[in-house]
Amino acid sequence: MARIPYPERPADGVAKLPVPLNAFRMLSHAPPLTDSAIDLGLAVLRESTLPVRLRELVVMAVASGTRCEYESVQHRPIALNSGATPAQLAAIAERRSDGPEFDGTESAAVTAAFELVAGHTLSEGTLSALRARFTDRQVVEIVTTVGYYVMLAGLMNGLAVDVDPSGERFLGLSGADGDT
Repeated sequence: MARIPYPERPADGVAKLPVPLNAFRMLSHAPPLTDSAIDLGLAVLRESTLPVRLRELVVMAVASGTRCEYESVQHRPIALNSGATPAQLAAIAERRSDGPEFDGTESAAVTAAFELVAGHTLSEGTLSALRARFTDRQVVEIVTTVGYYVMLAGLMNGLAVDVDPSGERFLGLSGADGDT
């Protein structure tokens, strides 16, 4: 149960979503933040040049690193639908970014997510690995995706936002249609 009540009326921006997610219902206590957060989230989901599967591995790494059940429940079906494997998600849950589950590109992105969650920065080695595999735009998209989902994890964990039904209901919103 949420630690503070949800507002009686969600912010106007919540109408942009297929269903009023509890995270944004809670954020509706601050309507200008809600609308901006939804717009940024939609840009992360729809405008990124990262393959959906890779983006979802990054989101799942944030969920694991922040211990955010809400993000894990919402994004697991999206990650699986986009081509992530159960073995990859298990490794991420164990906070591992190397091993046979990941190729070099996936490992670099997941490592970056774990580093950013833990220390809010990237080591030179991780940044070099990212730059060897991604465009500068994609490096920024990875960092921004991590920051966005860390912000949401703080809201959801800090206020015990109730977990919504499975993320399968939001596959169309995320751009996850099996593309990788």
